Amino acid sequence: MGQSRFLTLLILLSFSSTVGAWGANGHRVIGELAQQQLSVTAHAAVSELLQGESLAFASTWADEMRSSKDNRQFWGSRYTGSWHYVNIAAGETYNSALKNPNGDAVMALETYIAILRDEPIPAGPVRDGLEFYYGDLTAKRTELKRFALKFLLHIVGDLQQPLHSGYAEDQGGNQVEVQWFGDNSNLHTLWDTHLVEHSQLSYTELTAKLATRISLLSSAEIQTLARATPAQWISEALVLRDQVYKANVAGTDFGYDYAFEFVPVVEDRLLRGGLRLGWLLNEIFAK
Repeated sequence: MGQSRFLTLLILLSFSSTVGAWGANGHRVIGELAQQQLSVTAHAAVSELLQGESLAFASTWADEMRSSKDNRQFWGSRYTGSWHYVNIAAGETYNSALKNPNGDAVMALETYIAILRDEPIPAGPVRDGLEFYYGDLTAKRTELKRFALKFLLHIVGDLQQPLHSGYAEDQGGNQVEVQWFGDNSNLHTLWDTHLVEHSQLSYTELTAKLATRISLLSSAEIQTLARATPAQWISEALVLRDQVYKANVAGTDFGYDYAFEFVPVVEDRLLRGGLRLGWLLNEIFAK
């Protein structure tokens, strides 16, 4: 790869900050489903760290803090902005893809798991960012663990959204202009929000709908879905990403046909996210 092309890719990676994932309702559905999966031990540990706040409402914190004025550099694209997603070019896997120099969702997830398990914090851009924000990471251990838990809740949800394993060049679909029932939008927002909101269910109603589906699964089916690794989450997302782009034509006015095809897909991703988040928290806090 030529030097100029490499530098261009790094610039794209650094500034392709996608906006949220699933919107508030989608994240809350994942959080509420996960809450229902928690063991007694994990429930107690999570409740203590979150000071009684539910997983549903804590799950949106990482997006809300993007508007924080306490340290705009940290909460912007220089640090945490890229911790919500991964960029993967066509034909690549996460392992083979060019990594964001500011860190990505997988690096952040690994770092937060280590913090919550009281393990050594991996070196890299995520640790560098946390040291920039907190200074001595050993001095504010409880505060750091609360940060790690809240961000982890969000990232697990982010990585279920196929456009959070997106293309750097169109910022995970943010630059692909479409219409949704005649209103201007973009492909990323279509998947983040419009498809989740299409059924006009509150997050509690959608959670109840998906909890009923979970109750119909066997224990083996639940374990297979829940215990998938982040690498498997991304592999699933890449398959769906191909389907999304195949179905998309920039400028198209999407409506009922698109909703009929993809609302069930979105609901399945939320269901998987809830199971996976619950299982991960149970594993982290088992000891």
